[in-house]
Amino acid sequence: MATAKSKVSGDLILKILVGILFVVIGIEGIGDFGGNDLYDDLDEAMSIIVGAVLLAAGLLLIVPSFVGGIKASFVKVSTLIVLIAWIVYIVLADFVYGLSGNDGNEWFLWLEDLVYHLLILYCIYRVAAPAVKQLGNR
Repeated sequence: MATAKSKVSGDLILKILVGILFVVIGIEGIGDFGGNDLYDDLDEAMSIIVGAVLLAAGLLLIVPSFVGGIKASFVKVSTLIVLIAWIVYIVLADFVYGLSGNDGNEWFLWLEDLVYHLLILYCIYRVAAPAVKQLGNR
């Protein structure tokens, strides 16, 4: 019984941490703080759009954990949106903008960033997998 409780607590902590990450990255884009390399390659309008999407995705992960009365179907769809948003982020940050202009010295830095992003993707998948499976069963 203790392991089931630990798993729920671990999943909740993971969901909150991933949500906070999205909120922070979103605020960096909206506020033009320049903390994330992705925003360096985007114009101001696109940075705000991407930042708003990531901020909303983070809030969609965090808020249902603390606010009751939110429909389960909304939570399921929102976690799927978060998963898709991060995949789009990886494509933009690591492949569209990340590979441009790389010389031999930067390949390991690019690979390191890609691995970080894939680790976060796995965390998001762990959070979103139950919702995605339930959506598929309908």
